Amino acid sequence: MNDFISMIITDYVTQVREAYQSAVDIDLNRIMKVFTVITAIFLPLTLIVGWYGMNLQMPEYAWPYAYPAVIAVSVCVAGLCVAYFKKHKWF
Repeated sequence: MNDFISMIITDYVTQVREAYQSAVDIDLNRIMKVFTVITAIFLPLTLIVGWYGMNLQMPEYAWPYAYPAVIAVSVCVAGLCVAYFKKHKWF
């Protein structure tokens, strides 16, 4: 009889532990999704900053509206990424 009760308690503890682990995994997946969305938003901006951070003479440096254009493109890229993620309910 004691072996039967011990087996039942062991199974119950195993089920409770698996349910807890599932809840923890779901929370971790939600957090990882948020980090992925944030990374996807800032990755194109990092590429633009890296390109314009090089010490090279580029033709658009002579254009007086080069920096405002880069800022506008960066804002548009970030806005499009946020809109895309909101449309697909990732953010």
